[in-house]
Amino acid sequence: MSKRQKQKFSSILKNNATMLGKVARHTPDYFILMIVEGVIWGLINSAAALFQYNLLNAVDRGLDFLYAVRIIAVMAVFYLLAYAFDKWYLCIKNPLMQQKLHLRMHEELFQKSRSLDLACFDDPEFYNDFVWAMNESDTRAVEVLEDTGKLINRFVASFTMFGILLSVDTAIAVILFLSSMITVVCNLIGNNISFRHSKKTNPLFRKKSYINRVYHLSDYAKELRIRRADELLMKEYDDNTEKIIAADKKYGKRYFFLYGIGWEAVGSVTFFAIVLYMITLLEKGSMEVGGFAASVGLIWSIRWMLVDLTERLTKYPRHSLYIEKYLEFMRFEPQIKSGRTDIPEFESLEFCNVSFSYEFSSHPKYRFHEDDDVIPTNEYDGKDVLKNINLKISKGDKIAIVGYNGAGKTTLIKLMMRLYDPTEGEILYNGVNIREYDPEAYRKKIGTVFQDYKIFASSIAENVMNDAYLDEDEETVLNALHAADFTEKLDTLEEGIHTHLTREFSDKGTNLSGGEAQKIAIARVFARDYPIIIMDEPSSALDPMAEYHLNRSILENTEGKTVIFISHRLSTTHIADRIYMFDAGRLAEEGSHAELLELNGKYAEMFRVQSEKYRECAG
Repeated sequence: MSKRQKQKFSSILKNNATMLGKVARHTPDYFILMIVEGVIWGLINSAAALFQYNLLNAVDRGLDFLYAVRIIAVMAVFYLLAYAFDKWYLCIKNPLMQQKLHLRMHEELFQKSRSLDLACFDDPEFYNDFVWAMNESDTRAVEVLEDTGKLINRFVASFTMFGILLSVDTAIAVILFLSSMITVVCNLIGNNISFRHSKKTNPLFRKKSYINRVYHLSDYAKELRIRRADELLMKEYDDNTEKIIAADKKYGKRYFFLYGIGWEAVGSVTFFAIVLYMITLLEKGSMEVGGFAASVGLIWSIRWMLVDLTERLTKYPRHSLYIEKYLEFMRFEPQIKSGRTDIPEFESLEFCNVSFSYEFSSHPKYRFHEDDDVIPTNEYDGKDVLKNINLKISKGDKIAIVGYNGAGKTTLIKLMMRLYDPTEGEILYNGVNIREYDPEAYRKKIGTVFQDYKIFASSIAENVMNDAYLDEDEETVLNALHAADFTEKLDTLEEGIHTHLTREFSDKGTNLSGGEAQKIAIARVFARDYPIIIMDEPSSALDPMAEYHLNRSILENTEGKTVIFISHRLSTTHIADRIYMFDAGRLAEEGSHAELLELNGKYAEMFRVQSEKYRECAG
């Protein structure tokens, strides 16, 4: 067993108690009612055993009719009330409380996920753990709570049943107890086998889930029909299924020998040995016929109760293994720490000897090691993506950061927004290291359109606001869409800014073209009063003329603000105050459009290649 799977008894108790405490905090009524239900069912099972034992023995001795009526009446009333409560709880209360718990725990996970460093999501091991925590958290919480309720039930019932059985014969109780201890050992072994099985197949199921999404999301529909990606995906799906089948076969054999032969054999032998022993007592006259009949049923009930009780007990170590992963995720602290929230008005942003490598960007807990069964997905791992960058941007500047794909432009923006921290050097906001500021407060100063922007399945207004839309936001949304050159398209939409984007949840929704969707993303930076606006490839989905009009609109609507254009296309550069040309992670050239053309270096070469396409716009 690996070190991660070995657990101390104190850790098992602590992890499960922590999860129960979380349930009690999020849904106290769920916690209380589950305990009450456990006690009631324990009493139901106890009462059934006691009723059967006393009634059959009374029959064997010569039953008084009124005595029987009293027993039956009491049991009938008790069962009626107990089952009424049980059905109310299971059919009405339990589903509502589970949904409430699901909501609370996932909100907590969403907030935690949002607070983590972007570097964490570049690590496949971290991502696997995150998906695992997301899928297991509320499910595991419910299982821990329900197992605790069942445990209370089994303890109450077993205590009564054992008392009855001890009054019949001590040896029988001892044999059943020893049999249950063997069951405990089998379950402990089985839980660890199950955990290893799940850990082996979890990444495989995640890949299958990804392929499922590819086939049912409209984003991939065209590519699947005109490319050969379908063959690759089907092969991946088949290969993953084969690996899952192989794992199921491997662990299935272990389950069979452990449970099918070991556990069941012990239980069956124990039961029939006790029955034979009781027959000998009956023959000797040491046991009444009614007592014998009742005791046989009682022994079977006790055996089932003990087996289930021990099974519940041995599930707690397994719960603990999963809970530990969840708690590790929740305890995980970002390296990008909070600081001052009083961010002054923007005056300047300066990069001082900044270098950056993805190799050192992850939290130490999630760095790659040679023995890890994962492969780094970022092509820059182990390399300096940015090397000794020095540049300064002042209030009101219009800056263009250019270079071919892979030059480090987008990474520069991620550092500027403090999604990563530099490996070396520092970034100064008004002369103060941005590490001194709270990341959330600092990022509110920056409006960004990412190259890989996302449109959400909600209304145009909500997409522009990136938040809930209120009636008083109408003018803000319309102005932002106008600034993003979306007005012409908006006029064609019957429901205007209330038009639902995508048909994910609405048949009346609309699917925008790439250029139209990009304009929605651009409108977001005009919907807030950002002193710094970053446009990462803002016109990559537009034709040259639309790009020209958009750039003009951006300049007209950002007067007095600092605008940073990131692009490998140079249609924007001639309207920028200053241009920074990046090449292989280094700042190769800087100057105005005219100065760089006169320099006749890398920028001039790049511009000449593109000049034919953009001559009308640049002229």
